[in-house]
Amino acid sequence: MTNVRTEELTRKLAAVSGLVDYGAERSRLLVQVWQAVATGQPVTGQQIDRFVAGLGIAPEEADQFLRQMTERDDDDSIVGIMGLSLNDHPHKFAVEGVRMATWCAADTLFLPAMLGRTAIIESESPESKETVRLTVSPDGVQTLEPADAVISFVVPEETDMTSVASIWMTFCSHIFFFTSQDEAEQWANGRDDIRIMPVDQGFELTKQLWAGVLSYAQESLVGGVRG
Repeated sequence: MTNVRTEELTRKLAAVSGLVDYGAERSRLLVQVWQAVATGQPVTGQQIDRFVAGLGIAPEEADQFLRQMTERDDDDSIVGIMGLSLNDHPHKFAVEGVRMATWCAADTLFLPAMLGRTAIIESESPESKETVRLTVSPDGVQTLEPADAVISFVVPEETDMTSVASIWMTFCSHIFFFTSQDEAEQWANGRDDIRIMPVDQGFELTKQLWAGVLSYAQESLVGGVRG
């Protein structure tokens, strides 16, 4: 198990699943729902209807798109979407006093740019159970404790992004922070599908993978739209 260059891993992930590209209007919808969840409240059906009407997406298309990537509460309101959640997950993610969580460690790295805000993150290593703490702004990793912490990534043979459960199984159950390279290698021992890299390289990787959607997030933030 060794670190790999960000560009190499990006190519490998892109070869398996492609760079994240939902098209303009669905990307804008995803961004709006992310930013609405970040207020700390479930996103209601009425809110979604307003987003969809404003974007000119067919309601049936929007519903199918969102249901593949959202957690819902008993009222069918959205409480989590594509990495960002109001439910309890291992990776704690706080923005401007709003306490949330993310599905995997990598989500903590790209979501600050999507929200246009700095996040404070706490995440427990699955190996040592020690906590990795970091601060991530839209521009990069600002603080990291311990300083030698690393992140794991998985390169699956095939991907299934058709449901939240399949996303968790394919990616999230394999992507964690670790307090050191040695600890991560011990956890990943015998697995050829795992890659380990420094956290700042992980930030660059997620930035590249999500570059297409990020452009719409920046468009939204410049326009003053935050859900």
